[in-house]
Amino acid sequence: MKSLVTLVTGMASLAATSAGTYKQINIDGSFADWAAITPSYTVPTPGSTTSVAYKDIYVANDEDFLYIRFTLFEAGNPFTSHENIFIDADASQATGFQAGGRVGSEMLIQGGSGYQEKNGGFNEGGIDNLNWASAPAAPGNDFEMRISRKALFNSDQSAVFVGDSIAFLLEAEDTGFNPVEFAPFEPGGLAYTFEGPPPVLTTNVTLVNLSTTSWQVNASGTDLGTNWLVQSYDDTQTGWTSGPGLFGYEADPLVYPPIQTALATGHNTYYFRTRFQWSFDATNVVLIATNYLSDGAVYYINGAEVQRVRMPNGTIGYDTNATGPVSVLGIAELLAFSSAPLGSGENILEVETHQAPGTSQNMVLGLSLTAAGQFPVTVLDVTQPADRSVVAGESTTFTANLVGSGPLSYQWLKDGTAITFGTNAALTLPVVLPGDAGAYALQVINPISTNTSRAAILTVTGTPVVLTDLAQPADQTVIEGNPVTFTVAASGSAPLQYQWFKGISAIPDATNVSYSLASVRQSDAGSFHAVVSNPLNSTNSRSAVLTVTTDSAPPTLTTVQGSPSRVIITFSEPVDPATASSLTNYTIDGGLQVLSATPVAGNPSQVTLTTSPQTLGHVYAVTVNRVQDLFGNQIAANSQKTFLSSVIIDGTFDDWAGVTPIYTGESNLPTATNFKDIYVYNDAAYIYMRVTTWDPTVLPIFYNNFFFDTDNDPATGYISWGGAEMLIQGGAGYQEKNGGFNEGGIDGLDWLCEPEVEATDFELRFSLGAKYASDSLPVFTTNVINFIFDAESSSFQSVNRAPAIGSLSYTLVETQAPPPGPVNIGYAGGQVQVSWAGPGTLQATESLSSQNWTNVPGATSPYIVTTPTGKLFFRLSK
Repeated sequence: MKSLVTLVTGMASLAATSAGTYKQINIDGSFADWAAITPSYTVPTPGSTTSVAYKDIYVANDEDFLYIRFTLFEAGNPFTSHENIFIDADASQATGFQAGGRVGSEMLIQGGSGYQEKNGGFNEGGIDNLNWASAPAAPGNDFEMRISRKALFNSDQSAVFVGDSIAFLLEAEDTGFNPVEFAPFEPGGLAYTFEGPPPVLTTNVTLVNLSTTSWQVNASGTDLGTNWLVQSYDDTQTGWTSGPGLFGYEADPLVYPPIQTALATGHNTYYFRTRFQWSFDATNVVLIATNYLSDGAVYYINGAEVQRVRMPNGTIGYDTNATGPVSVLGIAELLAFSSAPLGSGENILEVETHQAPGTSQNMVLGLSLTAAGQFPVTVLDVTQPADRSVVAGESTTFTANLVGSGPLSYQWLKDGTAITFGTNAALTLPVVLPGDAGAYALQVINPISTNTSRAAILTVTGTPVVLTDLAQPADQTVIEGNPVTFTVAASGSAPLQYQWFKGISAIPDATNVSYSLASVRQSDAGSFHAVVSNPLNSTNSRSAVLTVTTDSAPPTLTTVQGSPSRVIITFSEPVDPATASSLTNYTIDGGLQVLSATPVAGNPSQVTLTTSPQTLGHVYAVTVNRVQDLFGNQIAANSQKTFLSSVIIDGTFDDWAGVTPIYTGESNLPTATNFKDIYVYNDAAYIYMRVTTWDPTVLPIFYNNFFFDTDNDPATGYISWGGAEMLIQGGAGYQEKNGGFNEGGIDGLDWLCEPEVEATDFELRFSLGAKYASDSLPVFTTNVINFIFDAESSSFQSVNRAPAIGSLSYTLVETQAPPPGPVNIGYAGGQVQVSWAGPGTLQATESLSSQNWTNVPGATSPYIVTTPTGKLFFRLSK
């Protein structure tokens, strides 16, 4: 929910300025492509404890998007209705909505949706082509998002971004929608200038030379944790030395190039850092490393991992061992690194090497790094994709290790033929079938060359279908009109398929593990079995015999609900339409005439009676005779229930006859709900309201606030709106008894509103038994309530109030409650059920002589009696 908050306006110079950084960012929550981008703004301490608290802000752009990354001091979800991103798209604070006096916002983003603000309003309409994306989806500390630079104002399709300079502000609100957190905090916003694309690399450039590039090396045997990966880390401090490669000790000079920088022996882990310059567009660039290594290593660019060799998965620590030594000494391995972490200017290549157990007698690292704008497709691992044997029904994924400069296109082949859906770097078969067996290879194409991986042999195995419970489906005897379900139990390789049969005939659409009949007829008697199959075989279940017995239990009255012209009767089971439609089968006391009896469409257990006018708030009794169920069983003679004639929320309004409005307002043609008449009525359980409007609207929408002073004291509660203890918005209740706009929820509101479509006449209800969620105390404490209806525009500005001044007051009317009705015990759906009408608590006893009556916990009508033992007697207590 949302409330408009008055924001302080004013002019100020920009608080912070960020030079443009051109970078294509993948919004995937990994943040590796932000590695070379430093924060544009940093908050030293949390600014709020009642909302998300921003810490660091990073900004980048490419030709299509503005990218923003921010971190939080504590984990949270920053993309809700409580967080706003204000974009000053023309870098002029004098135009747009004055957001907190900090920026002149042309566009607001909230929860991933964009809203126009270019004419100065808080929310003037939508934004098209926002092309929003954000990650992660769950609460966290680090988030990234993107906004299209081609976004358009919905009102006139003009461009949001009209120049190269913008400013923006991150704002967070507390639960009352009050702004309490700003980043940047200082007025002006964070200024940013879009950067154009750098030149495209069309050749190959050496970034790190094997023998001439100088590295910083730490061979002290000290655990450096992860701090050494930070770009600002001082790698000249004690413990660090410098020199060119190769690095190591005891390397065989007959197979390795000469070691130029000898290292201390006996340590498990060694750290290396070197710097290189980058000034090109990283798109389609591949980084190729020629690498001498013994034993394992993890490689990083600007602190983001780009490769690991002979190292286990998961977190790597100082004591983590390599998984094994190099298979062939002295062979330079070819590695490919992702270019995503590259940034314009200085970049840092970091390597940590690890020894395999029992191999401390030697250690080697020597590395060259080339940025290739033109590099042919090359197979890096001739063992991939690997052969595998898969059980039919399971999934499998093929991957291969080929590298080349982009753009790359992928095509998976099965037995040399292109797979239609196999156009990604990996190929997943979600459900392997016997026909999937064969040879799978990946063909990779770039503008220079085409290359193909080895062909992996997929062997498909499986387990035949076996019935795991030979007693299923079980024989069943069911009373006609009741439901029945047959189930089969089987195992085997997926996918398992099912087909149910009656006798020798397949049942259409009966293809699930179970087969059900909702209402059994005599003609359904017979034998039922299932055929279960998978790609390997099929098998038949046993045949279950369905015996259908005659229904001899009569229907009973379950509930009766009345309004001034109608009575809705619910029976314990579906009833015969002919007898249910007969007027002579119903009588109502108090001189009421039954004018029609109509079965309710879609509910064969209900009948609607139209009657001569009832008195609203009066208790009547309806008597039913001769109504039969679908099998000829007739209801007990003179079956009777009482009901209170009240309002039924169904959008027909006939039950409001005789109720006069307590408010009538003039049309003021606002840009919100335009209230006309307000009617109020209550019974012992609910307050009912009917609202008419001058113009068609949808009453319970987000932009309407209903404020209720429930203790008849305007000095308590939310003073700004008549001392309201409760707010209702969109059908939900919110506590305000302590003076806040929204302090928490309301339990037991039991809201109903009809119609749910655009109209000019609505009726609604809410429970007099509502309680505050915070302490479970009752909301309504007196017989007088005061209320105000407030309609807001789409900008959350209050534009129509009923009444215009003060509050409306309503005194609760003491209505007659129906006495506890008779308790009826019947048999429906194959179960014993106890039903009653009106208020009261169901009690039970095992002996009338003992009179030891106990309340049946949580019992509501109809109450299903489960596994009764012996005799049980029931009564209804006031």
